[in-house]
Amino acid sequence: MWMLLITFVKNTKKTTSRIGFLVVILLFFLVHSKAAEQGRITKIKEQVTESVNDTANIRLYMEIAGTFDRNSKDQLDSSLFYLNEALALSDRIDYLKHQFEIYNKFGEIFFSSGNYPISLEYFFKMLQLLDEQVSDNQDSTNIQNKYIRLYTQIGTCYFNMNYFDKALVYYKQCLKSVERIMENDTDSLHLRKMVIMYTNIGSAYLSQYDNERALLNFVKALEYNASLKNPDFDASLYNNMGIICKERKEYDKAFQYYNKSLEIRKKQKDTAGMAQTNNNLGNVYILIGNYKMAIEILNSVLEMSKQTHSLITQMKASEFISGAYEKQGNYTKALEMHKLFKTLQDSLINTEQVQNALRLELQYQYEKQRKVDELQKQIAISNKERKALIYMIISAVLLFSFVIVILLNRNQRTKMKQGKLLQESLLLESRNLSLEKQNLLMEKQNLELELEFRNKELSTHVLYLFKKNEFISSIISKLLAAKSKNNTENSMWIMEILREMQSNVDNTVWEEFERRFQQVHEDFYEKLMMKYPDLTPNEIKICAFLKLNMTIKDISAITFQSVKSIQVARNRMRKKMGITRDENLILLIQQL
Repeated sequence: MWMLLITFVKNTKKTTSRIGFLVVILLFFLVHSKAAEQGRITKIKEQVTESVNDTANIRLYMEIAGTFDRNSKDQLDSSLFYLNEALALSDRIDYLKHQFEIYNKFGEIFFSSGNYPISLEYFFKMLQLLDEQVSDNQDSTNIQNKYIRLYTQIGTCYFNMNYFDKALVYYKQCLKSVERIMENDTDSLHLRKMVIMYTNIGSAYLSQYDNERALLNFVKALEYNASLKNPDFDASLYNNMGIICKERKEYDKAFQYYNKSLEIRKKQKDTAGMAQTNNNLGNVYILIGNYKMAIEILNSVLEMSKQTHSLITQMKASEFISGAYEKQGNYTKALEMHKLFKTLQDSLINTEQVQNALRLELQYQYEKQRKVDELQKQIAISNKERKALIYMIISAVLLFSFVIVILLNRNQRTKMKQGKLLQESLLLESRNLSLEKQNLLMEKQNLELELEFRNKELSTHVLYLFKKNEFISSIISKLLAAKSKNNTENSMWIMEILREMQSNVDNTVWEEFERRFQQVHEDFYEKLMMKYPDLTPNEIKICAFLKLNMTIKDISAITFQSVKSIQVARNRMRKKMGITRDENLILLIQQL
């Protein structure tokens, strides 16, 4: 079809008829293309109405939103409408899988229309979703790539809003993320990101008039691009470095960078880029006083910018030319160029006013839609809460009634059971009381018998010890008598036996007596030491014997102490215990 059209155009002799035919053909293709696009949109809409899968509908709404032209105000509204439908459906069914992509589309639409604050709202929502994915241990490489793209978008929003400090923060975060990825993967795609990040950071510093830092970052970008070999990046960086040199009044270096940029852009046939660089080049020629060369270059810029329809480049070029003519003293040409500058400036202002009006209208539509969405959400929430409250009240009433019936029934049965249990418990209690009395009486009797038995046993043992010691004492007396009749060697041997016997008898007798005494009178020593802590071990022994109502003579026989020493010990005990002569020491000890 296209070949037939070309052949026809070649054979057509009249220019007017040729142009008219081309216009007709062009209009035909435009209408046909528009009709095809409209048919595609209609087909997708039919799929939405037929589909019963809500998650599929979200994807279809997003697809419809992507078919509209964002440069057209009506189509932009339509795109926003279907994105809102997709987002509302996603919220309604609590399906968050596509929310990141929906927010991204919203952000891009508002970014392209110049509504950077609204665009930032959606980019920060995306950032929150990414943070949640990181906490859920999602794929780290994929997440990092999303962070890089998002940091770049946020930084560019701040850059366009002239918040260069904030733009630098996000550009630098993006740079760190790319550097982390490049530690394991040096793919050319990541090299490209490094070049872009250093260029963006340099541009932010350049906008802050921090030429030193700007130049450092542009140089870094050039170093990375040496591996990437992307001529477009080189041309742009050389142009920016030329601007820095121009600001420093290093005009020779500025010429070098501008010429490098021009050389690359000529090879790339980048007319818009060539016009931009020539504008800067012409400005430098004006600054060094070469007005003729400046006018020649800037006139070429006017021609190139007309081809690219760049009003800003034309406006700058006409302003520079007007200044150059004025320096030359050619005021007629200067006025002519100044008029062109003003015309272009007014045209740009009108264009900006239209864009601002569109931006404000889009912002109004957005605010209006957000309020409607918030109102609908509040209504939906209140409806849910009201239904939930009604269900809760009904459930509570039914549950309360059921509980009351159960409690009344249980209470009645409990009363009946309690009556029977009360009678049974009274009967059992009377039986238990009689049994307890019997048990206590039997325990008392058993304790008395046991105590009596132990006392008898202890008395018997004491009597045994007494007899035993009397026997040992008689042997000792006989040995002592025999000692005087024997020689000195035998006397020493007899004395050694006597000391050993007396020591052994003392220790053995006391240890055995003490063990048996504690079995009968368990807490006697504890009470004695608590009340009279100054008593000596010998005095404690005497107290134990007195507890058994033993006489001084009996104690002397058992302990091999003289009667006099025991009496002296008793007198010391009286003083320590604070007992007068009228008080009975034995009675006091027996009461412990």
